[in-house]
Amino acid sequence: RPIAEEALHFRESCIRILLPRPGVSRLVVLSLSSSLALLLLYSSLNVPQSPSALHQVFLHFRHVRSYPLLRRPRCCLLHPPNSKFNPGPSHPRPNPWSLYPDSNHDIEASPILLLLAIKSHPANSDRRAAIRATWGREREWRGQGVRRVFLLGLGRDRGEEGGDPDVGEESERYGDILQWEFRESFFNVTLKEVLFWNWFHQECSTTVLYILKGDDDVYVDVERVVGFLQNRETGMRREEEGETEIGGETLIRGGRGMRRGQKGETEIGMRRGTEMKRVIGPGATREGGTEGGTEGGAGRDRGTEGGAGRDRGTERGTGSPQPLYMGRIFVETYPVRIWWNKYYVPYSLYLGPYPPYAGGGGYLLSRDALSLLLHASTRVPLFPIDDAYVGMVAQAANLSARNHPGFMPVEYSPFRHPCHYLNSIMVLHKLLPTDLLHLWSFLQTQVHSCRDSAQDGLTLARANSPG
Repeated sequence: RPIAEEALHFRESCIRILLPRPGVSRLVVLSLSSSLALLLLYSSLNVPQSPSALHQVFLHFRHVRSYPLLRRPRCCLLHPPNSKFNPGPSHPRPNPWSLYPDSNHDIEASPILLLLAIKSHPANSDRRAAIRATWGREREWRGQGVRRVFLLGLGRDRGEEGGDPDVGEESERYGDILQWEFRESFFNVTLKEVLFWNWFHQECSTTVLYILKGDDDVYVDVERVVGFLQNRETGMRREEEGETEIGGETLIRGGRGMRRGQKGETEIGMRRGTEMKRVIGPGATREGGTEGGTEGGAGRDRGTEGGAGRDRGTERGTGSPQPLYMGRIFVETYPVRIWWNKYYVPYSLYLGPYPPYAGGGGYLLSRDALSLLLHASTRVPLFPIDDAYVGMVAQAANLSARNHPGFMPVEYSPFRHPCHYLNSIMVLHKLLPTDLLHLWSFLQTQVHSCRDSAQDGLTLARANSPG
């Protein structure tokens, strides 16, 4: 029965996508969608219902949530270069900034507004170098610090020629590597997520306000993100002072809408004990993922990204800030049942649609939202698809997800003019290191041509306030 329901859902999705297009006859659409649905049904019926060998390995080890740290970053330290430690007369401590000659000492004393936490693989040193040279540079934005950290496991066993020697050199030079002693694999990205939550709670929760989680193939408009967050902080202070008029944003809670904050964003709330209504805001997606797609995390190669949420409106007093979980939110998406797809999930592991969840390519968390996820994660077994797992944990935490149209609205293409990506995008996905360097060079030298042709649309877009 679940297989037949998914085939029917897929057929309806195809019809919704193709029918509005001019020149496509209804008969062609119906024939194509029916054929694809039958192919999906046939493929699913021929898949063994037991987990694959990779899934069995994952299930065997998923209860293990503690691994030794091999390398620690210095991103959450607040001590400026010339500050004096006071560890006691018998235990002198060195200045930690002297260990990282290439770090930016000018921003070490700044309050940390945003931590760029980038999932990477030890072999992807070219991607990390491109990020350091472009949007990931540590700096001070409007008086508040932006830091970065790369999240890694082991690319090879620690006993093989010393593990990852290049990563060791990077860590010594830049101090931005957070590496655990577990073997990198596709299914272990979820483990990396939970380990990061624990590490952040222990070492960063008192110094960092927001986290941008992303892959190492994205471009982030850090200036726009920082502007959004600083406007949000200003809005929360105004609310605490009694100012309540902040117009524009639609918060969707249990199917009911209320106006608040920035236009174009949608909050998708989850209430315990009630069925979530189907809600779609500007830029949100609810089409089921079965075979193909393009955007990040669990939705890569299958079109099924999303996020889950917590409705705090009835639990917090008026004027209290809501935890922020924001990105490209997808709702009512289904696990991939095509056995040869890397995102394949057998019915024995998960039934039904995923909760809403944010695409893993890039999304924002406030530190209180991360704390809620950390505590709720103890009640949710690890799942092999990382961004879907975050949605499951967010649902368990009753944490609301906020859709923002600036997060991965399109994938990068070298055939599009760079101006195409500048008007409102916060996170852009699927860039090779050469693409990132090319886009960054254009932004530094020729961005004025986009402003001239779009009547300074970039500046207008950055003037939006989040509420």
